[in-house]
Amino acid sequence: MWLLTAIFVVFQLFDFGLSESKYNVSYADLDKCKQFNAVSGYNYHTFFKLKDLENHNLDNETIVNLRLFVVTNKDAHILLSDVDSASPEATNQVYEIVIGAGANTFSEIRKQRKKNPLKTKTTKGVLSPIDPLPLRIRITKDGLIEVLIEGQDLPLLSATDKNLIDVHFLSFSSWGSSQAKWFYDCPSNYDEDESETRLEEYEPVTFMTPMAKLLNDLQMNVSFNAPQWYTPIELKKIVFTRIAYNSWKNSLETRSLVKLSWRDNRTMWIPQEHGNITKVIGFQYLMWTPTVVVEDEAESVTNELLGIDHMSFTYDGYFQSVSREIQTETFCSAGESLDWPYETNVCNVILSTDSPLAPLKVTSDVVSFHPNIIQSDWSVESITKHENTNYNDLFLLDDGSPRQETILKLHLKRNNEFYDTVLYAPYFMSNVMILASLWLEGMLRIWSNGFGILILVVTFLQMSGYVPQTANPTIFNFFRCTLVCSWLCVVLFVLDAWLRTYGPKMTPDSWLARFISYPHLRTVLRLDGASNYGRLHQRNLEWRDFAKVLDRAVFLVMSGVFIASCFKTI
Repeated sequence: MWLLTAIFVVFQLFDFGLSESKYNVSYADLDKCKQFNAVSGYNYHTFFKLKDLENHNLDNETIVNLRLFVVTNKDAHILLSDVDSASPEATNQVYEIVIGAGANTFSEIRKQRKKNPLKTKTTKGVLSPIDPLPLRIRITKDGLIEVLIEGQDLPLLSATDKNLIDVHFLSFSSWGSSQAKWFYDCPSNYDEDESETRLEEYEPVTFMTPMAKLLNDLQMNVSFNAPQWYTPIELKKIVFTRIAYNSWKNSLETRSLVKLSWRDNRTMWIPQEHGNITKVIGFQYLMWTPTVVVEDEAESVTNELLGIDHMSFTYDGYFQSVSREIQTETFCSAGESLDWPYETNVCNVILSTDSPLAPLKVTSDVVSFHPNIIQSDWSVESITKHENTNYNDLFLLDDGSPRQETILKLHLKRNNEFYDTVLYAPYFMSNVMILASLWLEGMLRIWSNGFGILILVVTFLQMSGYVPQTANPTIFNFFRCTLVCSWLCVVLFVLDAWLRTYGPKMTPDSWLARFISYPHLRTVLRLDGASNYGRLHQRNLEWRDFAKVLDRAVFLVMSGVFIASCFKTI
């Protein structure tokens, strides 16, 4: 505070007339207050307990009685909340007071962050980046909410709330790139007679340009509330710049540019009376603009789509607006599927407005994709639109009427090129190695089979990191069959080694010897001596010949499974 005092002394020494500031507030008054600088845009991140403020002096009529000062050029935000957090959702009970919103053109008392206004009033030029604005915030037990400029006879803003919120916390914020210096917990030991001030009222100068005169005339009829007549909002275009679906988190992230149009006959003029001006670009802060929200069915909440980048309106009240890039994140469940990684899914983007008389209407061919659209491992095959009336109590409008919704259904399909390379190529390689081992002898057989098992197990474990928890793909069955065959191959190797060393001779006339020495069987299984059936039958066959038959049988079974996995749509 010493810096503010020093500035005050310097100004007094050079007779700069600091005492004749806009609101007759000296910096010595601010030196008695606590200071908070709101420099992070629209973000309530610091909260003060009202009961801990030394100068929060209540009487029998008030529940809030604050003396504040603010120095900023626009958008001074005050939040009074029942909790020490600032959720933008409807469940958070707050009063939001905005002084000098819309580039220092209007002020508002709201019962929800950024919406649900209780009172809106044009207050052009009320804030100053040099002169502190002295404010008094009062909330009575009867539900009267007043915002006063000290020294003024009439309140700057006044509203009544029958369902009064029991607030306990105070917070400050700015908007966008503007910075606000707040001075709070200020003592109330001033003399109102000595500090009587008057808000400078806006008076048009003698000569005004046609555009300035038009804007001045429009402000006389402007309203920041939705029209009281049927005003459909047309969604002319929505261009998706990013669509990212995460099947693990069941979330759909979208980024898009939105173009809207509507008519508001409160903003009409005769071009001949205003220099033949037929169209105005910008100045969206001067008038009402529709609030479009996206619904999240899992959280049962609506999130406002913020950010107008460009707006224009014509003399007949026709408006068009284009948003900045809007990001949304909504819930979209991934059901159990046997077709991984070739499965499909449908995710909904549900849009609506908060006014029953301003429903959202979607024209044909409204959806398009940016040429450089960013997508995840899921791609959009098509988008269809549907109209719906939502009677769910959680989504009813403020007047209790059902919400008219526009549902954009995004038909998604997983991109499988990555999985074909990372998962299926090793799977095919492991099958080839295990099948080859059934034709090898000795340690070559062990090395080939062991390497195939290693590839199979590593691929299987790797796949578990990509497959959604709700999925049980068919490829798992082929992995299990290959794994069983590989271990059976190891058992046959051990059996062959034992029979080679310790195995007895077969009796020539036994049925097993006749079966093994059958020429057609030996031809199919590619065993030696297939054409010498009589000679093989007469000599004693070894049991290891039977092990070879088992090798070939396992080879045929495993080959059938492998071929089926190649042609099966997985």
